[in-house]
Amino acid sequence: MYKRSKIEMKKNIYFLILMLVIILLDQISKVKVLGYMLTHSKELVLLPFLNFTLVFNSGVAFGIFRDFGQLVPHIFSFIGVVFGLGLISWAIFNNKHHLAMTLISAGALGNAIDRIRLGVVIDFIDVYWKNLHWPAFNIADISICIGACIFLYNEFNESKKRKVLK
Repeated sequence: MYKRSKIEMKKNIYFLILMLVIILLDQISKVKVLGYMLTHSKELVLLPFLNFTLVFNSGVAFGIFRDFGQLVPHIFSFIGVVFGLGLISWAIFNNKHHLAMTLISAGALGNAIDRIRLGVVIDFIDVYWKNLHWPAFNIADISICIGACIFLYNEFNESKKRKVLK
């Protein structure tokens, strides 16, 4: 049986702590924004290109599949939990892409928690230029995007190194 070194175990613990911190920040921000927006207004202007706007997203990324019925949030919750736990397990067992998988897993689990609790994902960050608005998103979505970029960057660099070694 393969024994993990103490350094590998510490690294895994640090990444699990990071995942929990991201999930907590995501959930706390959603609770705070939801509480404020429901009692004060539907929109809070922060900067000339940034608002907090309350959006209940019943679909997946950017509202895709939101018109597919009541069962969809439960299916996506299950997929999000399995995907999040699967990615972090894969990173631990393969000792590869820890940071990227941690960020992606944290985001997937953060949004899955919303679907389980509320049946929708709370999105609130509204970035825009003039009258053009990017679809609203949240901290979990940011974590997923950053994790995906880190993963792609690492894979691209590993691919370049393999070509050089051939």
